[in-house]
Order: sequence, then C-alpha cells, then structure tokens
Amino acid sequence: MKTMKVVESIQKVQIFHYMDYREFLKDWLDQARQSYTFSYRNFARKAGFRSASTFKLVMDGKRNLTEESVRKFIRGMSLNAAEAEYFTHLVFFNQAENHDQKNQHYQKLLCSQELNKLRPVSRDQYDYYATWYHPVVRELVIAPNYDGTYGWIANRINPSISNAQVAASIELLQRMNLIEPAEPNEKSIWKQASPLVTSGRDASQIPLFNYYRSILELVSNQMTKVQADRRDVSALTMGIARSRFPLLKKKIEEFRSEILKLVSNETQPEEVVLLSIQLLPLTHSLTKGNKS
Repeated sequence: MKTMKVVESIQKVQIFHYMDYREFLKDWLDQARQSYTFSYRNFARKAGFRSASTFKLVMDGKRNLTEESVRKFIRGMSLNAAEAEYFTHLVFFNQAENHDQKNQHYQKLLCSQELNKLRPVSRDQYDYYATWYHPVVRELVIAPNYDGTYGWIANRINPSISNAQVAASIELLQRMNLIEPAEPNEKSIWKQASPLVTSGRDASQIPLFNYYRSILELVSNQMTKVQADRRDVSALTMGIARSRFPLLKKKIEEFRSEILKLVSNETQPEEVVLLSIQLLPLTHSLTKGNKS
C-alpha cells in the first residue's frame, strides 16, 4: 500500500507541461518526497541502477542519460506509455548536440496527444515558423484589391505556392488569432488582430531556428532573380573587440524597431518585402588561450 501511495502522488506531476526533463525530475522528486517511502536508494533499486546517486547526478546536470538509462528512469518513475514516450524524446531533445537532432525530437514532442490537450498552440506555432510564406499570406489578405480567392494570393507570392498551401495558411493564421474576419462596414475581407508580428531578437527556440533557416534559403534562391533596383543586399566583415558585440546587437535591435515603427500603420499594403539581418562570429577568439 505504501508503494501505491508513492505512485499516485508522483503521477500528479504532468510531464507534458515540461520542455526540460531535469526540471521535471526536480518537481517529480518534490512530489516523491511527500511520501516517507522514497529514497534515492529505493529509486535506484527499482530502476535497476547500482549507484544510489544516479538520480541526483542526472537531475543536477552532472550526467546525461543514454537510451538504456532512460528506460531505467521510466521504470523507476512508473511512467505510463504516453509519458514514457514523451520523456524519452524530451531527454534527447534537451541533450541533442545540433539543431537537426533537436528538431527531430521536438517534432515528436509536438505529436504527443497529451501535450496538444494541454498546450494546443505549440503545434500551430511550430507550423507557423516552419516555412517562410505564412507571414506573407498574413500581409496579402489585407491588401486593398484582394478578391478573397486562394489563387489571387498564390499568384502574387514569389516564389509561388499552391492554392492548397494558401488555404492551409489562412486556416493556421485564424487559429493563431493573427487574422480575423473584417467587419461588414470595412473594405477588406480580413483584418490583422495586430499589425506587427516579430520574432524578437533571439532565435533560441526550435521553431524560430527553422524559420530563420528557411529565410536564409529563400534569400539565397531569390537574390539573383530579383532586379537590382528592387533589392538591397550587402554584407560587412569586421574585426571587433569582444566587448563591442553586445553594442552591435543593441544597434541592430534599435534599427529593427525604427523600421517597425515606420510601417506599423500600414493597413493596406501594396507590396510585401523581407528584411533579414544576421550578425555572426566567423572566427574563434583571437585572444591567446581564450577560445569562444
């Protein structure tokens, strides 16, 4: 009976609320300690670890999990099938060493039915940033001469997309409350719930990394296809003191804010343009003995 009390108490911690498995382990532990039957030694015995310190080492970030140790943690925490699958992908999402690996496990997390019940917007956010054209569609639906058809939008986007992609994009924009039907007395068919959408200054989330990657690919493909008088492409390679880097980021943020202010009152756009800014280090630290 005591063991059952531990399991029932632990199950109150919903793993589907977490995007960091170590944070989940900390909250799981707080729940487990509410029962006097819990100890690191008991957990290690149930999970199949030789050392009683394994749980704490992993929780504190001093040790990573392998496929085998993930299965042992699942057994030790009595996770059900859905929780076990989510925990597995969460572990390898957090421990992934590159973006492609992270993205693979992030998509698996988003496929969780339990996650979609708790956080349905996550899937839509991922889909919004998965490709470059959703923000473009959002601008075109409020164009003054938009006739309400998918073909009108599809034919004006360059590079072109299909009518089906336009339809799916409009549905997505509606679900995310980025557009809504215009009032009967308004000239347009749709209106934007907010005139501006910006990803902010940091691409720390997987969806944003995917979006920025698609933007860079788009720029690369379109750069030679757009006439010179209709584009502005430039690049600067500079040697700087490391202390200057935060200042450069701040200047870029201020410039981006100024541009947004200039166009914030545009309610009937005649054209949709892309402004992409990148600032990246191209070398390791040039300071002896200090590699960044």
